[in-house]
This record gives sequence, C-alpha cells and structure tokens, in this order.
Amino acid sequence: EEAKTYNILKIKLGINEEHDKNIIKLIRNETDKVIRVDANEGWDLDTGKKMCKWLADHNVEFVEQPFKAQNLGDTAKLRDVSPLPLIADENSIKSSNIPDIAHAFDGINIKLMKCGSLFEAKKMIDVAHKYDMKIMLGCMVESSIGITAMSNLSPQVDFADLDGNLLIDNDPYIGVEVIDGKLKLPSGDGLGLTLNPEHKKDFNNLR
Repeated sequence: EEAKTYNILKIKLGINEEHDKNIIKLIRNETDKVIRVDANEGWDLDTGKKMCKWLADHNVEFVEQPFKAQNLGDTAKLRDVSPLPLIADENSIKSSNIPDIAHAFDGINIKLMKCGSLFEAKKMIDVAHKYDMKIMLGCMVESSIGITAMSNLSPQVDFADLDGNLLIDNDPYIGVEVIDGKLKLPSGDGLGLTLNPEHKKDFNNLR
C-alpha cells in the first residue's frame, strides 16, 4: 500500500533460497511492477545461480551485491551465466575500486555517504562509463541535503535509488521531491534547499 505510487520496487533479499522466493511470490501476487533485488551479500554461488535464473522469470531488472565483497571470483563466475545484470554496492566505494571489479559486475551503485563527495561520485561515473558499466545512484537513510545533491547527477546514470530522506519523519530541509516515482529537483540557487519550518530545530536529532 505504501509503495503504490512507485513504479519500481527495491527488495532486500539474501536470507536463503526458500525465503527469498517466497518474498517475490508474495509481491507478485499483488503487483507486476518491476523489481530490483539487493541480495545484500547473502548468497553463495549455487544459490546465486538458481536465484538469478528464477528472478529473471519474475520481472526482476537486476541483482545487487549477490556475494561478500571479497568474493570477486564467484561474482565473476555468476556474471558469466546470469541472465540478470549484477550491480556492485559494497565493492564500489570509490573510483579506484572500479577497474578491479569491472570483470565481475555489470554496474555499480554510488552512495554519497560512502564515496565522500560529489567530486568523487562524478569521478566514479566517469570511470564506470569507460568500462561500459551501468550506474545507479544509491543512498543511506539521510536528510534531503545528500539526496538532493546526488539527484543532480541523475541525468548521467541509468538508475536512481534516492529515497533515504523519505524514511525520516523530521527532515529539517525540503529539497528534491519524488512525484509519480520520478525525481523533481528544486529550482532555487545552489541545491535549492529550504528549511522545513516544522523541523528546523531538529538538526541533531533525525528520526
């Protein structure tokens, strides 16, 4: 019900094959919306092979971080047989990581709170383009400052998963909006942020 206004669903999996399939089946009983899966480093190679093949038949767009970050060997093996693109998360912290993982992943997830700056995020985009990799902008649970900043890079990437500010009840800023599943940037100077009059005293107590 909460996700009815969104055209794409991001689903966290990675518990085990039975659990993960049941989650997708429950969703498919309600909607045929596109699903993006984050396995959260939770699978082994055998499970990854089975799940990617099965998920491809259930309108899933890609799989994020199927294995532990240090397990690039199995990730490369899975990429060779997976019908779905594999997107790096824990493996793609900064631009210098990308050349080392390009053989194992089809794309990267860039998070401002991990890479540390818009300059580094833009550098990651440029390097990923050189390797013909897909690019997603992601986020943590964070205020509209970071979300709005990253949203300015969205025209240069393939996917944008920038909703962390929607999980905060007392965000002290008003910035980018999500309207019908699409990002709408504010029109003011700079990032275009304005103070939220309801929560302007909550800078140190986000919840």
